[in-house]
Amino acid sequence: MTHQRLFAGCALFVLSACGPGPTGPAPMTPPSDDPADWDVDASRSYRPVLGAPSFVIPSSGLPDSTPTGASNNNVGITFHQDRLFMGWRTDSDHWPSDDTLMYIVSSPDGGATWEHEYTIDMGSDVREPIFYVMNDRLFFLWFQGGALKVGFSPKKVWRVERTAFGEYTEPEEVLEEHEVPWDARVRDGKLYLTSYLFQIEEGDGPAGHQVRLRTSDDGVTFSPEGAAATVYTGGASESSFEFDADGDLWAVMRNESGDESGFGSLVCHADKDDLWNWDCPAQSHPHKYDSPRMLRHGDELYLVARRNVDGAFDLGRDDLPISERRVMYNVTYWNSTKRTALYRIDRDARMVEHIQDLPGWGDTAFPSIRRTGAHTFLIANYTSPLEAEDMSWNQAQGSIWGTDIYLAELRFEAE
Repeated sequence: MTHQRLFAGCALFVLSACGPGPTGPAPMTPPSDDPADWDVDASRSYRPVLGAPSFVIPSSGLPDSTPTGASNNNVGITFHQDRLFMGWRTDSDHWPSDDTLMYIVSSPDGGATWEHEYTIDMGSDVREPIFYVMNDRLFFLWFQGGALKVGFSPKKVWRVERTAFGEYTEPEEVLEEHEVPWDARVRDGKLYLTSYLFQIEEGDGPAGHQVRLRTSDDGVTFSPEGAAATVYTGGASESSFEFDADGDLWAVMRNESGDESGFGSLVCHADKDDLWNWDCPAQSHPHKYDSPRMLRHGDELYLVARRNVDGAFDLGRDDLPISERRVMYNVTYWNSTKRTALYRIDRDARMVEHIQDLPGWGDTAFPSIRRTGAHTFLIANYTSPLEAEDMSWNQAQGSIWGTDIYLAELRFEAE
């Protein structure tokens, strides 16, 4: 029996032969995701411990009404009422096409079995599933891309609201055209959402992506509108964030497209009284963290993101025009091997410190994280099958092996 199949179909909240992991029944009251709602003794040291992965795809717990392609990725999870929800993208491979589907399923038993709730079929690529719950109302965001297998072409952002089991409102457009939603979290009763407008300047100019921060008191209306929400302009795009114990905002941004700061990543900060004034380093760190998702335990901030096994994204070729560096760096990166990893944020140094790898190689890393207790978090992620041979990211994205999705518990144990 292979490693992958050993864990397939195990109930996440039930102690079983799947190995160490969460115990007890599925929670009937959704656990708060807000770190302010949990007491963590900041005077103690904690070490992160990762439980065994429980594979949802493939598993016997999925309904027949959600047939999957080989490639399953871009996963989002949340708790609502008495259920665990999961949304994900499925297709024949990682690349955009007109056959891409996105499913929403829910589980009444902590992930042992799932029921189909909603299917998104737009005749084009769909990605970036984001759940959020406001005032006991469940919303789901995603963005619609093109159908061509080359190029990144975000078109529109859509939203639905769940009104009952298996019943959702008609999709409505939100945000702006060509905008991509990235991270949403409810803190102190207010929704915060990061997104970015994708813009590559022609010629040798730097990228001009606009990273935006919006809030909402009802989950429906976002403010500020348009360019007023912009907190950063440059080569960075995907931006995850969290608040520290003092209420200040910290963000990790992926700078893949490059600008005057270089390429790689940026750790940015905003004072709690001036959240739209992001302070970012003048120089990007050369390592790039794709699909970043932050979490907070006590007063420590952590990151789960893709790790490039071969090292830095920025290869230091400052002698080349930025457009040539962009192509060179990305081609080199695509042909390198990848992992999913847990990192700690060093706020003083504005650095990201690697702690340990999570299950995942080949085509991997689009985590979704939800808190389940004072010291526990539920992580959903995708990976090439763990029984497959290690491949470069580019090879794995089109491999016949495809990609699978698992759930795993991350817990922090006092030392």
